[in-house]
Amino acid sequence: MQIIGIILIIIVIILYLLWLWYTKNQSAASAKVEKDVQIFNILVKGVYSPNIIKAKKNKLIRINFVSQESTDCSRFVNFPDFKIRKELPEGEKTTIEIMPEKSGVFPFNCDMNMYTGKLIIE
Repeated sequence: MQIIGIILIIIVIILYLLWLWYTKNQSAASAKVEKDVQIFNILVKGVYSPNIIKAKKNKLIRINFVSQESTDCSRFVNFPDFKIRKELPEGEKTTIEIMPEKSGVFPFNCDMNMYTGKLIIE
């Protein structure tokens, strides 16, 4: 019985450390504004970095994705709430433009939902 208890404690500690690592690795970005356009640059390399975008409502958003890998998972990015799916070729910049008309949190992800992010419209 003691061994099972020790194993369960170790599993809980590992899960807690993974949760801490995951929440620490979420990075938010604020827009660089040029001529009323909110511009974000996202690197695609193992994850979306940054993976949280904070933007203002009713101002055009331009998101530049630069992919530094050619995995199946990172091949496309999806913004389901805006009905956008775009291919991200390795070594190229791919631009997505969105005109946000309502506030909220809008997820974006790869086709396999392993790379994830949030577009937060305030």
